[in-house]
Amino acid sequence: MTHRRAFLKQLAAVAGMTQVSAMIAVDRALGREARDVASLLRAPRGFLELRDRYLLDPQVVYFNHGSIGTIPRSVHAAHLEYLRLCETNPWLYMWGGAWEETRELVREDAAALLGCETSEVVFTHNTTEGFNVLAHGLDLGAGDEVLFSSLNHDGASVCWFHLAKRRGFTVNRFAFPLDEAPGLTKDAVLAIYDRHITPRTRVLVFPHVDNMIGVRHPVRELAALARARGVEFVAVDGAQTVGMLDLAVGDLGVDFYCASPHKWLQAPKGLGLMYVRREARDRLAPMWVTWGQERWKGTARIFEDYGTRNLAEVITLGDAMGFQRALGHESKIARYRHLWSSFRDRAERSRAVIWRSPTEWDLGASLFALEVVGQKSTDVFQHLLHNHGFVFRAFATPELNTIRISPNLANTEEEMERFFDTVNSHQE
Repeated sequence: MTHRRAFLKQLAAVAGMTQVSAMIAVDRALGREARDVASLLRAPRGFLELRDRYLLDPQVVYFNHGSIGTIPRSVHAAHLEYLRLCETNPWLYMWGGAWEETRELVREDAAALLGCETSEVVFTHNTTEGFNVLAHGLDLGAGDEVLFSSLNHDGASVCWFHLAKRRGFTVNRFAFPLDEAPGLTKDAVLAIYDRHITPRTRVLVFPHVDNMIGVRHPVRELAALARARGVEFVAVDGAQTVGMLDLAVGDLGVDFYCASPHKWLQAPKGLGLMYVRREARDRLAPMWVTWGQERWKGTARIFEDYGTRNLAEVITLGDAMGFQRALGHESKIARYRHLWSSFRDRAERSRAVIWRSPTEWDLGASLFALEVVGQKSTDVFQHLLHNHGFVFRAFATPELNTIRISPNLANTEEEMERFFDTVNSHQE
């Protein structure tokens, strides 16, 4: 892992051989881990072994990566070592420059993952922080409109409502036709947004994949539509895609893309990523400022420069990305698609469950909604959690009575079978 080798080189120069020896041991362990997991998703039933690489309670069937993900044992071990090392000389690691080069190598890795320039990457704490940076930093006022649908997560929505009261711009939140999800097409999604864009719309916000029913928006086409209709800024919530799907955000025609690596990248909690398109950078004012604004001028780093932060978790992001690379990008996507189609096929065969998400993979993701016939979603959640150890999320709104399943790579066919057997028997 490039960033780790650079880190060890730096460490040798500033910290002494005792600390270097400890980190070399962790580095070798991570190297072995990377070699071991590289073939797991290509091997028959290798995902069974993959589950052992996590810290999950064996009594838990974890179908809730869309809320918060798990972290691999090896990445967790690296994080702990960084935290321990920091406390041996806090000034050195936080302010003395020992991690400066390594942090920027992690930024390079993040840029490669997102598919953008390194200077366009911001380290935030989560997706919500990214959207707050946008809401506070864009010059919006009377006569301007921010547009998004009911699929928008609160983290990408509440900040706009809050600032609208003070700035005088309007927020148009329209109802997405949730009941039409199974039959959606790309053209239908585009038409839904096209109907609601007005001459006043300056900012369009939408999720790449929403967190309720898992609609994968056609980002490039939607961004092009918005531009053609005169929309100035396009901002995308990528919390459910970074680490799961192919990304090339620099080619999508969007201005901003915010994400939470603690979900599908399986990085430490409290860490976020944000893409700020180079051409849009000067149109966005930092939400907070400190000594580094001039030093980092000309890069998106000015939007993260707010003083002390947990650098150990930022460095660990590099290890999380390395673990995911070792699994193999194509193998990962194939596994996610298999999980999605297996759940869909079982739901379609079940008399107890109705599939409430898109039925085509190009509009779907490894996050989807099921309705248990005749049961309140919150009751289903409580029963399956407390009696059978299933963890997922329930949505109980006027529009939805669903449970959201979001499986990750190490979830097994046996867990799926147990889930459907349990739901079916609960209905009898």
